[in-house]
Amino acid sequence: MATPTRLRRIGLMERYHVTLHFLGMDSCVVSSAQYTAQDGAPLSHEILFPALRTLIAAHAALGVRLEGDEATADVFLVRLPRVDLSRVVEFSAESDLKEAMEGELARGFDTQGELPLWRVRVLAGNTVLFAVHHAVADGMSIMAFHAHLFRALQAGLQEDASPSVPVPDIPLLPPLEHLTNVRPSLASIWKALGSLVPVGWTKARNAWSGRPVPAGVSLTTHIRLLTFPAPKIAAFTAACRAHGATLTSAVQTLTVCVLSRLLAADPAKHKHIATLVALSMHSVTGVGDDVFCDYPSSYPILYPVTPTFSWAEAARVARKLKGLKVAGRERIGVLRLLFGQFVPYMRGHLGQKRESGVALSNVGRFQTPNFEGKWSIGATFFSQADDGIGPAFKINIAGDPSGGVNITFSWGESSIDTAFVESFIPLFKEDFEGIIKE
Repeated sequence: MATPTRLRRIGLMERYHVTLHFLGMDSCVVSSAQYTAQDGAPLSHEILFPALRTLIAAHAALGVRLEGDEATADVFLVRLPRVDLSRVVEFSAESDLKEAMEGELARGFDTQGELPLWRVRVLAGNTVLFAVHHAVADGMSIMAFHAHLFRALQAGLQEDASPSVPVPDIPLLPPLEHLTNVRPSLASIWKALGSLVPVGWTKARNAWSGRPVPAGVSLTTHIRLLTFPAPKIAAFTAACRAHGATLTSAVQTLTVCVLSRLLAADPAKHKHIATLVALSMHSVTGVGDDVFCDYPSSYPILYPVTPTFSWAEAARVARKLKGLKVAGRERIGVLRLLFGQFVPYMRGHLGQKRESGVALSNVGRFQTPNFEGKWSIGATFFSQADDGIGPAFKINIAGDPSGGVNITFSWGESSIDTAFVESFIPLFKEDFEGIIKE
């Protein structure tokens, strides 16, 4: 068997996600989409394997694994000689998307074995799940997978359905910090050093952030799915535009309001709500949203407990988010202040208060490639594993080609009470629809 080819050393964000996975605090990111053929054909391996062959030929990240000591920076991405699709793709009779996503999020990868750092599961009804190691793909990338798969299915240029696919010698995108300046400012460094101050000395002492990180983390992740159809989303986004807000800022504000009401039983204990907003660094690095890479960032925002929704607040959050690209880059650069001590840093969170109670990530509307063919693509969802030391629960938003929006709520086994989330979701839905009726 041919020897894998070493491509390059992992970068800052890649190392962050490699370390989380190595410590059992993260498993994968996962996306799903439903595919429909005009003739009702199922997605068999005779149809799917040629399409996946096209993707592997075009995207280097789909043909790599790791090599080296994952507790250190001495880790490389290496090119596999071949990808065996019979070991990467699973065809299942299961039709429950929630259970299937929970199953994928509970599974990590053999990062230094014979297989690439991704897998596909095809459910009944042609729903395709794509699960991938976070060091290979971020939120935008996992949605790009479906755009490329859809295009390949429509084109139907490949006819080779054999499972063994040679990995071509094509370049891998460089680490994020090689494409944009992530050097932190003095203010960012000071803020990062402030995170080392005992929580009891800061405003965060009264901030809700779910349960503390347990001494032993688990990959068990719970999922709930919520869909808003296109007419409701059109009305919601029209209201956002009229008030100078965005869908992301309005949902962020709405989330804080609903949480504030649920936490009202103990107002003395919770003065603030700790949140985290995901940021894509694709635009600042000059790459598009249709590539496979690990270019995300995030930004923490501490909100006062506020039970009433305000468009003025939603507009303020929109303005703040618009100016966070530099802060997002610097937040990545701050990782250098760990001086390579990623493992002690992450283990140091065990038993401690979480940084955030809720994280919001919006990958935007899925744009169907303008390509005629017999296939159409429907509802799209995405989610992330609870990384143990991360936010108590996550709200992941994906728009589908119809104009509807699909939301995945996910939380870890020990990060928050299931009853709390199941109380949150109907209130969130009610308030979301209430904004439309205003």
